[in-house]
Amino acid sequence: MNKLKEFREKKGLSQRDVAKTMNLSQAQYWRLEKDLSLLNTNQIFQLCKLFDCTPNELLDFKTHYKVIMSDVLDEPIKK
Repeated sequence: MNKLKEFREKKGLSQRDVAKTMNLSQAQYWRLEKDLSLLNTNQIFQLCKLFDCTPNELLDFKTHYKVIMSDVLDEPIKK
């Protein structure tokens, strides 16, 4: 549920561009973008600097919180 692709596209960057900036292969970055791999703290800060955003915006904590709370309260998610 991260917003890597959204932020990357807003900056007009390719996956390869971002991967190179992060010293990763394009395949490794693709896995991060698809939520198949987890970001470490250093990667989060690199991406926030690159995309000019906060960790909360990048990782979409607001949506995560809503999902967790809907499970806890056993209520449907309200948008």
